[in-house]
Order: sequence, then structure tokens, then C-alpha cells
Amino acid sequence: MSAWGHGVLDEHVGAVAAMDGIAVRAGDTDRLRLGPRLFDVIDTGDPMPSGRDAVVVREQVKRDGADVLIEHPVAPGRHVRQRGEDLVTGDLLLAAGTMLRPLDVAAAGAGGHTHLPVRRRPRVVVIPTGDEIRPLGSPTAAGEVLDTNSLMLIAQAVAAGATASAVDIVPDDPGALTAAVQQAVTTADLVVIGAGSSAGRDDHTAAVVAALGTVVVHGVAVRPGHPVLLGVVAGVPVLGSPGYPVSAWLTFELLAVPLLAALLGTAPPRRTRVRAPLAVDVDSPAGLDDWVRVALVDGRAMPLPGGAGSLGQLAAAEGLLLVPAGVTGHSAGDPVEIVLLRPT
Repeated sequence: MSAWGHGVLDEHVGAVAAMDGIAVRAGDTDRLRLGPRLFDVIDTGDPMPSGRDAVVVREQVKRDGADVLIEHPVAPGRHVRQRGEDLVTGDLLLAAGTMLRPLDVAAAGAGGHTHLPVRRRPRVVVIPTGDEIRPLGSPTAAGEVLDTNSLMLIAQAVAAGATASAVDIVPDDPGALTAAVQQAVTTADLVVIGAGSSAGRDDHTAAVVAALGTVVVHGVAVRPGHPVLLGVVAGVPVLGSPGYPVSAWLTFELLAVPLLAALLGTAPPRRTRVRAPLAVDVDSPAGLDDWVRVALVDGRAMPLPGGAGSLGQLAAAEGLLLVPAGVTGHSAGDPVEIVLLRPT
């Protein structure tokens, strides 16, 4: 939600009944028998009649001719909702940056709003690249790989509040990639180029982004995900995603998710963290932020095997352990902070 959301009217113009029953003056209820001039039948939400300041619920009322009998006296204000009890003119209903839930929309309506200014969802376009990449559901030969990364990146973008789609797979050809990027930036708020950010003979992302715009960063001190690229083309951010799925997933979480939050005007999401002792020693390279996949076994953090291409181990991981640059590892039994990947 954008920059405003204060109540412009009280929720009620006056006191209303909170329950079905009879409206009374509390001071009259000591007698327990009330004549017809001392009560009014009332339903939930009805305005309180003049001179009435309490409601006796229907279940505690018995008819006796024109009179009613009540079980016990009631205090002033009993089962009455006062004007402004919930919302008062000027109350802050929804702060800027609020991700609207159904109940937030209802609260805004109760506060007198018929329209709310909102940010549209950012548009993410994923460009899968590679002569070896095949669409999901296709048969594969030796050396060919299904395009699972695009599916994963689209799901990550949607989870971050964006809309996302992928174009057809682009071959390892600079001209084809150039055309795909030029087309994508006409509609996207973020372009993600899948694979091609390394320095191999068929990796053209850096050259294409540099020719069309600006390469801001090429390579970060993170494992997995070191070869990631950040650039700008025609004013649109471009993320050159590594080809390995674990690297692609992690760099999107670290770099693209905060960017999408900024476009939405919200704070970046913060995953739940827990502390647990390490089950075994962990060795990490100096100079890199090393994100280690872990499972939680009997309350201990157990590092999982597998490299940057091990999608199955990423799916099995319950959390991540960050070993920051400058730290070369931890010993078994050390208490460490785990970033949880699944809801608790």
C-alpha cells in the first residue's frame, strides 16, 4: 500500500447494539421486571434508542404479558458498541508499505475509504539461456538439462510479491540474447537472465549487458553464487543468474528479493532464525560468505552434502548456516544461527 490510510470517519455515527435483545436504561434493571415503556426490542447493529444505555441479551429475557422479566441487573454500556470504539476519524489504519490482507481492506472500508492507492506488483521476466536447456516435460539426451531454474525463479518472484513469466529458451548466441533482453526491458521491472554469467566460451550475459547498458557488479564474494551479475539496461535492473540451481536460488534470495521489496515499498522479508549446536565440523573458504545447507537432527544442525548443482539437497534442507567471510569454519558443538527455509 502507498503513502496514506487514515480513518476519515468514525466506524459508527452513534452507539449501536452489540447483541440481539432489549435496549434498556441500566438504572431501571434493578427491579428485574420491566414494563413496555422501559425497554425496546433491538437487534445487533441497530442504533441505541434515546435514553437507553445497555442491552440485555435475548437469552436472559422472558416475556410476561406486556412486561419482560430479566435474570439480573446490567451495567451501563453492557453489550453496546460506542461511537468510535474501534475506528475514530484520524486513526492510522494502514501504514505505507502494508501488504494488504482481506481484513485490511475491510478496515479501510470501515474507516470510510472507497479507494486505496497501491503499488502494482513488479513484473519479472526470466530469460533462460543455453543450447543444452530443454523445456520442462521434454525428453532429454546426454548433456541436456531440463529448464527447472526458470520455474524456480518464477516461483521465487511470485513469493516475493511480483508477477513473473519466462520467455522461450534463448540459444548460446549473443545476437539472440541481445534481442531477448531488448524485448524484455520494454515490459519488465526486473530481468533475470538464466545462466551465462560465468566466463566460459558460451557465457554471453556480461558482454550483452555491457553493450546494451551497464554492468554494475560481476562476481560477488558469496558461495554458492559467485559469478552472479548485476546490471542495468534502459533503466531496468538485470540479474545475471548463475546456471547451477542452488546458486540461482540463493542469489535471487539475496539480491532480487530485496530489490522487489523496494519496488513494492515494503521491508525485505526476514526469515525465522534459530540457534542450534553444530553436529560436525564445518570448513569454509576464507574471503567468502559461505551459505551451508543444513538439516536439523535431534536439535543439532547437520550440514548436508552436495554442491551448487544439487537441487535435491536444497529441497531437503531445513535451513542455511552463514559462515561469513573472514571465518574459516566452525567446530562441532559450536552454537550457530540457522536461517529457516520452511515455516515453523
